[in-house]
Amino acid sequence: MFTLIARNQYGQQLELTHNDAYSIKSIDGLDPPEAVINTTHNAGLDGSVYNSAYMSDRVITITLAIEGPAEENRINLYKYFKSKFPVRIYYRNATRNVYIDGYTRVVAISFFDIKQVAQITIFCPQPNFNEVMADVQDMSSIENLFEFPFSIEAAGIPFSEIIANTEKSIKNDGDLETGVQISIRATGTVVNPKIFNVETGDSMILDMTLAAGDLISIDTRTGSKAVTLTSDGVTTSVVGKLRYGSDWFSLQPGDNIFTIAADSGAEYMKAVFTVIGQFEGV
Repeated sequence: MFTLIARNQYGQQLELTHNDAYSIKSIDGLDPPEAVINTTHNAGLDGSVYNSAYMSDRVITITLAIEGPAEENRINLYKYFKSKFPVRIYYRNATRNVYIDGYTRVVAISFFDIKQVAQITIFCPQPNFNEVMADVQDMSSIENLFEFPFSIEAAGIPFSEIIANTEKSIKNDGDLETGVQISIRATGTVVNPKIFNVETGDSMILDMTLAAGDLISIDTRTGSKAVTLTSDGVTTSVVGKLRYGSDWFSLQPGDNIFTIAADSGAEYMKAVFTVIGQFEGV
C-alpha cells in the first residue's frame, strides 16, 4: 500500500489514493533515474576513458481513472496540476516517506472514453526524493510543516544542536550524499564563527562579528547554496564574508561529526543542523 498526495503552489493538497474520485492505474518514474556517463574515446585504444557522470532529470507520470461525477472530478484535478506551474508530490510506502518538487508538464485526458483517464506528467529538475519528517504519521498534517513552493526548512527533523567546542554526530538518514542547513544563533558577541567537519577536515569560517540576537543561516545543498545574516529583523547575504578556502559541507550517508568554534565568544553561540535525507528511488 502507498499514499500519494499532490500539493499546488497555493498550499492546497489533494490525496489521490484512498479517494473515491480517482483510481490510480500506474505511476512511472519512482525508480532511480538514468545516469548520463561521459567518456572519451582514444584513437588506437579499445573502449573509452571515464570523464564524469550525472543523473538525468526525473519525469513522473501518473495515470488514473476519473470516477463519477467525471466532469466535476476532472476539473478538480486542474486545481492541483496546472501546466507549467510547480507541484510537490508526497509519496509514502512501508519504508519511505518522501517528497519531490516539480512542474506540471501536461495533463492529458481521454474525454470520450466510457471512463475518462487522466495521464499527468510532472517534470522534476532535481531528480532525488527528499525525506519527510520521520515522525509524521498523518500525511494530512504535512501542510502545517511546509511553506510552498520550495521551502523545506521544517523537514529533516530530528535535527541536531551543537554547543561550541563540543563534537556532535550529525546523521544523514538518506542513501545519497547531501548538503545541510545550519543555523547559528549568537547570544553575545562572537568573532569569526567557525564550523568544522571533524572527520574530513572541511571547514567553513566567516570573517565577521556577530552581536547578541544575530542569526547566521547557511545552506550547502546543491542549487540552494547561501549564507545569510538576520540582524534586527533584516536579512542580508553574507556569502562574501566566507574566508577563502572555506568548504560547502556535503554529508555522507550515516554519521558525520561536527564541531563549532570562534576566535572569541564561542560560548555565546549554538548551531542547529538540519539534514534532509535524499533517495534515488522509492
